[in-house]
Amino acid sequence: METKKCKRGIFGKIFTVTLCIVSVALMLTLADFFSSLITVGGFSFTNSDISMSKYTTYAISTASVVTNASAKEEANICKNRGGAGYVYMADDKFYIIAGIYENEADAKKVAETLKTSNITSTIIQIDIPLISLKSSLSPQEKSTLENSITIFKTTYKKLYDISVSLDTSVISEVNARLAINELGSEISTATHNFNTMFNSQMNSELVNVKIKLNDLLSEIDQLISSSYTPFTSHIKNAYCSSLFLLKSLAESLAN
Repeated sequence: METKKCKRGIFGKIFTVTLCIVSVALMLTLADFFSSLITVGGFSFTNSDISMSKYTTYAISTASVVTNASAKEEANICKNRGGAGYVYMADDKFYIIAGIYENEADAKKVAETLKTSNITSTIIQIDIPLISLKSSLSPQEKSTLENSITIFKTTYKKLYDISVSLDTSVISEVNARLAINELGSEISTATHNFNTMFNSQMNSELVNVKIKLNDLLSEIDQLISSSYTPFTSHIKNAYCSSLFLLKSLAESLAN
C-alpha cells in the first residue's frame, strides 16, 4: 500500500544534515560494582538513596519574543518549516525551540546550516538538575521509581530518532506512527506500574512523579492521534515537551 509522503520544510532538510553529523559510537565502560550500589541508565540507588545525574542538552531557538501572541506566531512559522515550534519561557522571554540536541557540537552545526537558509538562531543550554532522594524503598519499589523517571529521557531519545528517520525518509510516516504507538505502550505500562506500586503510600515526591507521568502520557496520546502537517514537527514538539517535563520534575524534587 502506498503511503502519502510527509511534507518537509527547511527543518526537514536540516535534520537530514543532522543525521550525517551524529555518529554512533559504542563505548564500553569498566567500573567497579559494589554490593551496596546498583547503576542503571544514569540512575543509581543505594540502600538509602536514589539519584539521577545532571543531564544537559542544547536547544536551537529561532526567535525570542516578549508577548504570548508573538510567541504563537513565531511558533507556527517554525512548525510550518518542520521545526518543533515549542515555546519555552525563561528570563521573561518566550523562546521558540526548533530542536534539542544532546551534543553542543551538533547544535552548533545545525545553527550554521540554518544560516544558509537565512534563519538566525541561538543555542540555549537546557540543564536538568541532579535528582537525589533519600529512600527506604524495597528493591522492586526503587526499580519502579527509577523506570518512572528515566522514561522521560527515553521518550526524548526515541522520538528524536523517529523524527530524524522520518525527515531522512529512512522510515515512512506510517512506520513512524507505529513506533510512536509502541512508545506510547511503554509509557502507559510505566504509568500503570507506578500507580500500582505506590497507590497506597503517596508522599509529595511521589505525587510529583505521578503528575508528570500523567502529563507525559497525555502528550504521547495527543501525538498518536495527531493529524498535524508536517507530522515531523509534532514529533519534535513532543520530544521537547518530554525533556521539559523531566526538567520540571527534577526541579520540583530538588525543592
